[in-house]
Amino acid sequence: MSRVGRSALVGLVVLLAFPAWGADRAGFYTGLRLVGSVADLNDEQTTGFTGPLITQNGSDLVGGGGGVFGYRWGRFPFRTEVEVAHRVRFDWDTRDSGSPVVGYENNLDSTNVLVNLLLEYRNLSNFTPFFGGTVGWSRNNSEMRRTAVATNTTIAQSTVVNNVAWGVMMGVDWGFGENWSAELAYRYINLGEVDSGVFPAGDRLKADEYVAHDILISVLYKW
Repeated sequence: MSRVGRSALVGLVVLLAFPAWGADRAGFYTGLRLVGSVADLNDEQTTGFTGPLITQNGSDLVGGGGGVFGYRWGRFPFRTEVEVAHRVRFDWDTRDSGSPVVGYENNLDSTNVLVNLLLEYRNLSNFTPFFGGTVGWSRNNSEMRRTAVATNTTIAQSTVVNNVAWGVMMGVDWGFGENWSAELAYRYINLGEVDSGVFPAGDRLKADEYVAHDILISVLYKW
């Protein structure tokens, strides 16, 4: 077989094994998204502390999930989507090491409404790499328990801070059915400020940035 013939045969095999991206994949889609992340707080600040701040648990594994609604453009290699998700159980534990010693246990959760703009690399396979950006709104709720260690006296309060969230993401979408696809993605996201609020003794604990390294697993259905 000639070189041209071999090249044609290889091309035919590739086309049969990996169907080309088609315009039928364009249009509206919806789906479910699971979020798992390693989260951290940056630029911690205190008010009314009598000693140095000791961070006993400054980063944590966080889980969550939600839904997405989007549109995949046909003429342009983009898709845009709205993502609504809730992430729970960030345990941020700190201590005022002065006198008296005071411990702070923070159960932090966050509700996010995000807009994602994603550029796709469309090719002959049913695997479509993508990358893009995220911007939106984040509602960070701090459930703080303040315990005076000497007397074992506990005060609990909740404080909500609304923020602008932003991030970058990349991943791959796998079209495994006529109308179905699944995707795996990584995202770095900054969810903004966290605040304990002011306690009766005048002490307060906050952080300028709630950042997370997300792993996103999604199942999408095209209408």
